[in-house]
Amino acid sequence: MTFLKQTISPPGLKHTYSMRVEQYRGVCALLVLLAHGSGDEGMLVNNFRWPNMIHYFNAGLLSVMVFFCISGYVIGLNYDRNKIKIKEYLKKRAIRLFPIYLFALILCVLVAGFPQWHVLLGNALFLQTDQTYFGISIPIFVNYPAWSLNFEVVYYLAFIGIFFWRPAVWKILLIMAAITILSLFMGDHLVLLSDYVNGFYFWMMGLMIAWKIFDTTDSEDIAVPFFSILFLHMSLHHLNVGEIAMHLLGIHTLNNTSWLFNIPFSLMVMCTLTGRSNSFLKFNKILCYCLPAMVFLYLGINHRLTEDTRWVMCLIFWILSLIFYFEKRVSGFVLSKLTGLGKISYALYLIHVPVAKLIKKTIFIQNQGLEVAVKYSLWIVITFGLAYLLERRLQPAIKKYFSAKQVDKHLFQTPA
Repeated sequence: MTFLKQTISPPGLKHTYSMRVEQYRGVCALLVLLAHGSGDEGMLVNNFRWPNMIHYFNAGLLSVMVFFCISGYVIGLNYDRNKIKIKEYLKKRAIRLFPIYLFALILCVLVAGFPQWHVLLGNALFLQTDQTYFGISIPIFVNYPAWSLNFEVVYYLAFIGIFFWRPAVWKILLIMAAITILSLFMGDHLVLLSDYVNGFYFWMMGLMIAWKIFDTTDSEDIAVPFFSILFLHMSLHHLNVGEIAMHLLGIHTLNNTSWLFNIPFSLMVMCTLTGRSNSFLKFNKILCYCLPAMVFLYLGINHRLTEDTRWVMCLIFWILSLIFYFEKRVSGFVLSKLTGLGKISYALYLIHVPVAKLIKKTIFIQNQGLEVAVKYSLWIVITFGLAYLLERRLQPAIKKYFSAKQVDKHLFQTPA
């Protein structure tokens, strides 16, 4: 655990972005989309519910935690140098986030009409949240997955402070842990701050992996057991070890402290995808695969393992994760084909809910079976089609436009 003494600062090394991370980001976006498509009753068709078993072939919240890790990792790679121009940094973040988000917001207006001005403006400025800012509420407008963008923006701003402060790992973790612990005893007074901090553990973990804070060996050419990780991902998501542990400990809180129990899996995924390995990370991997076994053992002893479809599906996914643990050839082939999905993952994540609600609002079919087939088919085609256009056509054009303006500005300011 010598990494606790390390300083969180850019090592100034040349990096290449791991395409495996990009590919798994696409998988996470798909798992979120499946979570809403199968679990959000009435999102596309009224009075329709998928068979209970189908609801477990997804992993929404845990995938968002992995998103936070990937976000910190990407920022760490992009700003791995001793200096940072704050204005340029904020501009690049805005160009990356806002155009596609604005398009999603327009879809939300088409779905629900114009909301109150403070709701629309608050959502446009990424202020939307389920909590309140000192009594001021900015509710999420239609597009409920957009809650995570509020967190992302906070983390982008916090990165500036981390970059200049360059604290030791133990110092920043001590501050974050203190806020987390205090939130357990202060009711709803620290809920929003605690939620930010709890998500920041994941974001900081990605940053530390990018900046090589862990004492690790890099071997990105090693094959990845993708199917094993995917099945474990779904098992741990639905098992929700954090919720179970807190229940057994008698801890009941409004904040999302149970997220913290997803740190081992997120760390394992990021280090596996980027080829990081050491004794601690190997122990962490063992822990990730053993945690479900502890839960299943407890349920089995209490004769509850087969009482709920949730436990049965989690057990099946966990067994499959063990079966595919050593399988890497097919896993590597499948993972390599998901690069395109990763490249459109941000747009997929942002537009899939408003697209679904717009389809529901504009298309009416009397036969429910036909309605399900038509609406879900349209949802998939339109969502993926728009995501491709937004990410692979609109976003590069906007980035090129602002880059050209920046070049023109420098030429104009350079004396002949």
